[in-house]
Amino acid sequence: MRAVIIAAAFTALGACATSDPVHTVHMPLEILRAEGEAPRMGEVYLQAGSLNPGARFVFEIWFDPEADEIGTLRAVTWAVKFPDYCRDEASWVQSVVIGPSGQVWRGYRSYVPAGPDRHQDWSSGSSGAERHGGPATPGLLEAAAEGGRFTIGLEDNTGQRMYEEVIDTLTPARREQLFAANVEAVRNADPEMPVAGEQLYSLGNPARPALPTPPRPCP
Repeated sequence: MRAVIIAAAFTALGACATSDPVHTVHMPLEILRAEGEAPRMGEVYLQAGSLNPGARFVFEIWFDPEADEIGTLRAVTWAVKFPDYCRDEASWVQSVVIGPSGQVWRGYRSYVPAGPDRHQDWSSGSSGAERHGGPATPGLLEAAAEGGRFTIGLEDNTGQRMYEEVIDTLTPARREQLFAANVEAVRNADPEMPVAGEQLYSLGNPARPALPTPPRPCP
């Protein structure tokens, strides 16, 4: 199973203070083949945004497929960057997901030291955050399963919201169409395609340099 460490893949990017047009999720296709076996589909998920350099956010909805059906929705994960958020006092920010009916789910709080220097400029979250010390997110899986437009962004300790992005997660019927197209692509894959295993994304624990003391002022 592919292990995704969302926040680890983000790198520096430019500021984003206003909302972009609506982002529509897509369904990536990964075709895998073990030695002596037929090609098979990798993880099944919907995605808006990305983990690529320069990405502002990522939002993913994960499924457990059943035969030729998209199957049960099992997780929702996300992360948002805040590269230019700066205050002259220590604070924190927290990613938020707002559902089609105004429901709000929150991710992990990220500490932001005073000034422009920091070790982390992203906040991530998931439908299982309460298992890892984060706040509970009741009802998120059910809302995501129904589909519709979600908004992802950040909220700081003053209640201000910023970096908002609107995401169309599609209807269940449209998701099934995307899944069916991926199933067909797997069926048509070369049975002798090169062996390809599932990827594991990881970062390790690089050393962190000390932050300036006293902190630099915000620009």
